[in-house]
Amino acid sequence: MMAFSSSPTTLDENIIKLYIHDQSFVLVKGDKSIELFFDGTLKKKEKYKPNPDTKPYKCYGIVGLLNGFIIISQVQKRGQLFDRSIYAIEKTTCIALNAQAAREALAFQTPKLNDAEEDDDDDDNATTTLDSPAEPSVIAALPTPVAIDQALSNPSVMESSSTSLPTPPTKITSPSLLNMFKKSFNASDKPASAPVSLKPSTSTITATPSSSSSTTTTSKNAASDSKEDKTALEQRLIKEVTGMFSRGMFIFAYDFDVTNCLQRHFKKRKQDPTMTFSRNTIDKRFWWNEHLSQEFYHAELDDWVFPVMQGTVQIEPCTIEGFPFTFILLSRRSRERAGLRYQRRGINDEGKVANFVETEQSVVFEREGVHHMASFVQTRGSIPLFWSQSAYALHPDPVLHRSDEENSEAFEKHFQEQEALYGPQIVVNLTELVGREAIIGSEYRHHIEKLADPNIKYVEFDFHKETKGMRFENIKKLGDSLSDDITKMAYFWEGDDDTVFCKQTSVFRTNCMDCLDRTNVVQSSFARQVLNLQLMRFGISEYPDKGIKYYAQFERIFNNVWANNGDMISRMYTGTSALKGDFTRTGKRNITGIMNDASNSVARMYFNTVKDFHRQATIDYVLGYHKLDIFRRVPESNERSAEPGMEKWLEKIRNEAIQVSCEIVIADDETKLHGWTLLAPKENKNGKPSSKRFEEKVVLLTHKALYVCSYNYHLEKVVQFKRIELRTIQSIQVGEYILSSLTPESRDPNENYGFCLVYNSNNQIMRWNTGSILNENLEDLSIPASDVSTHESDNDSISSTSSISSSSSSSSSNTDIEEPNLAVTQDASLSFKAVRYNNVSEEWLGDNLSTCKEQVQEIVKQIATQCGHSVDSSGKFVVYKPIISLAQAEKTDGLFKKMGYKLKHAIWI
Repeated sequence: MMAFSSSPTTLDENIIKLYIHDQSFVLVKGDKSIELFFDGTLKKKEKYKPNPDTKPYKCYGIVGLLNGFIIISQVQKRGQLFDRSIYAIEKTTCIALNAQAAREALAFQTPKLNDAEEDDDDDDNATTTLDSPAEPSVIAALPTPVAIDQALSNPSVMESSSTSLPTPPTKITSPSLLNMFKKSFNASDKPASAPVSLKPSTSTITATPSSSSSTTTTSKNAASDSKEDKTALEQRLIKEVTGMFSRGMFIFAYDFDVTNCLQRHFKKRKQDPTMTFSRNTIDKRFWWNEHLSQEFYHAELDDWVFPVMQGTVQIEPCTIEGFPFTFILLSRRSRERAGLRYQRRGINDEGKVANFVETEQSVVFEREGVHHMASFVQTRGSIPLFWSQSAYALHPDPVLHRSDEENSEAFEKHFQEQEALYGPQIVVNLTELVGREAIIGSEYRHHIEKLADPNIKYVEFDFHKETKGMRFENIKKLGDSLSDDITKMAYFWEGDDDTVFCKQTSVFRTNCMDCLDRTNVVQSSFARQVLNLQLMRFGISEYPDKGIKYYAQFERIFNNVWANNGDMISRMYTGTSALKGDFTRTGKRNITGIMNDASNSVARMYFNTVKDFHRQATIDYVLGYHKLDIFRRVPESNERSAEPGMEKWLEKIRNEAIQVSCEIVIADDETKLHGWTLLAPKENKNGKPSSKRFEEKVVLLTHKALYVCSYNYHLEKVVQFKRIELRTIQSIQVGEYILSSLTPESRDPNENYGFCLVYNSNNQIMRWNTGSILNENLEDLSIPASDVSTHESDNDSISSTSSISSSSSSSSSNTDIEEPNLAVTQDASLSFKAVRYNNVSEEWLGDNLSTCKEQVQEIVKQIATQCGHSVDSSGKFVVYKPIISLAQAEKTDGLFKKMGYKLKHAIWI
């Protein structure tokens, strides 16, 4: 059957002892030991003999390295699977790579183990933890305020002084919400500071020398506040990361691969009969700590880490008619496009969908000395299209994104992968056929028909309509209509004498909007039908007509296992238990269940609007999509966290916009020299530039003129453009262009830079598409000035192709009309601000990104050169002066704007 080590390992055999030295940690497991240095490097340590007087800290495993050492400090055994123990992680601890901080943290813990730990393998439901005289505080594991710069910056910069002595443990408390408000508003005028530095030598903010005692006091207060912020932010960061791996949402085994279903195990063994449990056999879709473990694999220390998977498992010993068997339900949640409810919806460019879960129902039994195991696999996943929903409503309408071609391309990728993994697909869509959900459901049907794949059977079942009035018995209609498909689909059945009786040939791919409540109910119904067939064939059940309903005790187990499965997956995606759980548990709907669903719906809305951005940032960070800088952006966040891969896509469509604009607007006798996309104030109806609304414009440079184009990214056409002859440009003002003073990023002049062209407006050409004049019925999608920095950072406003442009028209003609020469003034000006890259994303890690200041300086240099001028600071053509200074921006930040930011900041901290 399965390829295992010679004998099952016990919990004691896998306990790791941690010894703290001044420059490193030494980890001992059995007769093996390794050394972890505080710069993050690892190596084997031969013949290590600890000091007998040194008491080690003990843990149950290593999750990985992430600007700290993440260890498993509490586990719960979920049962035996093929004589191997399966555990859920109940608690993790992050220890800073710093001797002093680690000693302070571990001073709260005692290395002695519980007595229960010794016989843990005898108790399937035992919770194993480290004994402690008091509840260990995650905050206690944190380094000093200096180390926040290390934890929020470069992982490689981890310095530790060999001369630093351990100090008595001190409990660090996070500032209360009230104190955060008091501090925020009392220090609202403190000077702007640069983003947190990497190195301790530059991270500590000190008072600027001044002859004025009041100035000195203010500086000291600002430094003190900054240190408090750093400490509080560090606490929140570690709390989010360790909390993510706690609460029983991640499972693992020491000597068994939990990431592969039984049929994949069999397939891999056929390809390689000598296969053993290793990182080469792990299904990477479900390997959540791969990014955290890479340092161990680079150091060839594979046996010190194991795959940790987000999911749920329940193992129940059962008996029917005197025949014992084990019933197992195991769900694996994919890390690809992983995230939370309104943070991750639909599909990405690689064809990965949100909330993809593989659920495997297994039965293990013995007959005539032969062990048998059978499994049935189903999948669930978000509707494979580009779409989203607002987090700020209880029942928000779905919104479709991208073009039909882009949706088709990603749609096809998704099903090609699913068919390669699972075979033909029976797609069961449970969304409403009319109403708000029909927007996305009808598009789903359209792309299924367009793909015309004979290996996909598409089934629509309006769950809400069919079960209206608590008629949940109608779900059986769906199963009955698919009974022939269930029979043909079969299941995987293998004996330990290497006999395979049958294989599963296809799979149900079920979805509703969230792939939670309705999906779990329907999947349990399909699983019940398959289980009835299995138990009859295995000779366990003698009542094929009534099935498991005849056995009340086992039916209660079956219902509870599936209800627990739905609850856990729902907590992973929404933060609350599943809706309609009463029906899954009892087969009936009642008023108590309806009331519970109502309270859970309200709780979900709270998580969607308040907590999910923070949790999503943590997930992306742990999986390696974002850098540590993402945690400094959380207080200024909008609705959704930056999508992995979004920056590359934006770069692509911006380049396409430049190319299309060139083909449309540049005269035949001219050639494009350079093209850029820049932010510019949107013009009001009176023609004057707005100070609050910005849009992206395509700017093209030829040897004769500068073209400024308003481009509609959704329609892929130029709405209007202005042609400015280079000979009419009189001067260029270059300098900082600051629109908000609230955050370090929005105050940083290097990332908030722009230029202003002053030119003679007589005889300049402006043309626009007549469709844009006649069609003003769509909502304007301009970017408010107060949010420019945030939008550039998070790209929340660019979640669809239409979001970049402020121009909007439902249709347009190909007729252009020329603006009559009605210029009133001789001089005019145009201001531009550089678009900042989202440098929190790991997708830019290998690229040498230019700052906004560097981008603007290069653009101005090219324009000035074509105008026949130099960019010398002493010249008259290029003037270096702020477009909007920090002092001016501070005056425009109103009270409500400041309060909104401070509220987000206080909630996050």
